[in-house]
Amino acid sequence: MKKHKEERIIVISDTHFGDSSQLLDRERTVEDFMVALSDNGRISEIILLGDILDLWVKTTVPAMRKARFFIRKISEIQGLSYITYVPGNHDHQMFLDAFRLEQDLKIMQGDLSTPRFQPARSYGETLLSSLADPRSKVRFSMVYPFIVREIAGKKILFTHGHHLDFYASDFGWFKTFWLGRHIIKKRRKKATLHDIEMANIPFCGAMSMAPWVPELVEEGLKYYHIITFFAKYFHSRRNLESPLRDTLIRENYDEIMGLLPLFECGDVSCFIFGHTHGPGVGRVPNSDLIVANTGSWTSANNDEHPSKTWVEVMGDGSIELYALKGKNAILIESDRI
Repeated sequence: MKKHKEERIIVISDTHFGDSSQLLDRERTVEDFMVALSDNGRISEIILLGDILDLWVKTTVPAMRKARFFIRKISEIQGLSYITYVPGNHDHQMFLDAFRLEQDLKIMQGDLSTPRFQPARSYGETLLSSLADPRSKVRFSMVYPFIVREIAGKKILFTHGHHLDFYASDFGWFKTFWLGRHIIKKRRKKATLHDIEMANIPFCGAMSMAPWVPELVEEGLKYYHIITFFAKYFHSRRNLESPLRDTLIRENYDEIMGLLPLFECGDVSCFIFGHTHGPGVGRVPNSDLIVANTGSWTSANNDEHPSKTWVEVMGDGSIELYALKGKNAILIESDRI
């Protein structure tokens, strides 16, 4: 039995509804997860931290069908006040659709100013709210590309993590932002969050078009699996520690320290992300910054890289990583801001 604590925030990412590797489309798994969540006190907010839908392999409607049971069940959690959705790279289209509508309305009002991505853009509604229990009073919202919450007097930043690819050095030639990084270097300027997002939009936009032609997805996945195999093969020669001891998040420390100032949020005590599917909790060396990765809910992971994981942020400032085993939440790692 876990020790009960006051209100907490649940952080879940990389469910990839629509992809064949998804796990939370199984009603039994969702029900077990709800039981595990109910064992540790009131949940004030659930943050869906990106790649909730996989719009690179399915169009919006079939992906949402797969997500329907999960979204309905979390909307039924007693005492839950907010569900906040922060899209990632695989569901970037959800943000982009809202953003385009926002810009269309501004244009119709005669506003032709250039939109920026700092501070984060916030929307009071999201299509995911249509999947909630009609009787639910939970407030849905969508924010992109990050949100900040203050816990125990300290700031915690939540973002999906795909912007970290801009700073990746390993296998950078096939990362999302390799072209944008090259262009900004040519301009001889320091990248801003707006610059990185501008580099992101064409790639994610193109990928979200692929599901309309299923053959493109099939061929693209073949290419992706070949690249991933060789990337993991060469990288594994340096990967000598267990991922449960924050090896995978440690590999992202330099990227996080490069990206974090671009959010312009002041003194951040904890950086929580997903994207890499590598769960962990750790501290950046020579820094007080805690880093936590939520992991994923896909079957592509193995015993070394566990799935069915999530992060809980407790009211006392504890950052806890859990894995679902049966109907139980098993604590993997924790720290405190």
